[in-house]
Amino acid sequence: MCPASRIGKNHTFRESRFRAVSSDLFYPGRWGYNSAMRVGPWLCGPIVALLCSPAFAFPGPIPGTENIPKLVADSTLVCKGEVAEASESKVSRDPSPPHLTGVARVQMDRCFKGEMPTSGFVPVLFDDIVPATGGPYVELRKSEYRLFFLRAENDKYVVVDIWFGKLPISRLIAAPSVGEKDPMRLLEVDLKAGLHDADHERVLDSIRMLGNVRHLQSTAELLALLNSPDPLVRTYAYEALVRLHDYSILPAIDQWLESQPQAPHELLMSRDAVFDMQFRLTREIALIRDPATVPELVRLLQLPDSIMRGQVLQALRAIRSPQSAQSLLQMLDDPDADNGFVAMQTLIELAGGGGRLNGCRRGRNFAGIRPSTRLDVEGGGKPKGSKRRRNDSLSNLFGGDPSR
Repeated sequence: MCPASRIGKNHTFRESRFRAVSSDLFYPGRWGYNSAMRVGPWLCGPIVALLCSPAFAFPGPIPGTENIPKLVADSTLVCKGEVAEASESKVSRDPSPPHLTGVARVQMDRCFKGEMPTSGFVPVLFDDIVPATGGPYVELRKSEYRLFFLRAENDKYVVVDIWFGKLPISRLIAAPSVGEKDPMRLLEVDLKAGLHDADHERVLDSIRMLGNVRHLQSTAELLALLNSPDPLVRTYAYEALVRLHDYSILPAIDQWLESQPQAPHELLMSRDAVFDMQFRLTREIALIRDPATVPELVRLLQLPDSIMRGQVLQALRAIRSPQSAQSLLQMLDDPDADNGFVAMQTLIELAGGGGRLNGCRRGRNFAGIRPSTRLDVEGGGKPKGSKRRRNDSLSNLFGGDPSR
């Protein structure tokens, strides 16, 4: 039997930390508790009320991750326009789920799929009665300008997705393409026109949605933005290109991430948008599945932030390329125990796929496969130790040539 408990004695779980914190919370004697100060009820009441709030019962997708091809496919009418009329939303004290009770008149400027009504106005149902406890609902306000993904319901329309059925978009309209009928192509051209909007937020929206189109006729406009002096425009373009599977920009992303100050792990505010882009970029990198990117992903394991290194590890684990084995061995000694554990799991999968190593079949234990080097992340990621010993460790792990 393989003694899994000996998989690198330094690679401990966070469980011990959790137990230490929980014991401090639930055994107040460790704080030097004074019986005259009964603060427990004062703290527990609000915490329980907050955690039990229905607002926590409505998880939603990550903002900015709309799947535009799916939204278009699910819609009978895809248009952009301004809400001309909409009643003021009321708050209902009724605990029942919200329901569509309001009708907004939206003046459409351009449609990408479906036929625009002769009048130019489209009636759209929305939640006029908003639940007092929060939760998902559709709200339309007068003068809002949105890209609508709609389906017909009787003589009106409703959004096809409660989260992404209406998206902010530039008012700029591209010149019509003669003979073009493909809604995705028409939308791509229109979004590229939005790159020239005077409103900075609409430019960022256009870049993000171009990436979420998933396939473009040309990425030249996005590539041109990589020279922008605006760091948000550049990083939004990085994100969009990664979503479009243009991985030639990974070295530029690596260079940019290395040049940035380490982002805080606490709550990020709106002014921390550039910090947030560091995490958004590595979140997209975690979704890469192209084996050709392994050499660049391995270099990204040198990033100083543990969360970002963990995201890169997720991509390497999904790709399962033997080319990453040596770097994964070094990651066993990552300062973050979670990253070391993921690296260990990936090595096990590379070695046999069933959670068993060649070393176990020969009666060995996992302690023999721990690397003889340590990755010094803060010191620039330079491995210390003998390259020959590292290769010996890989040979023990894979039962032969580590590059197989």
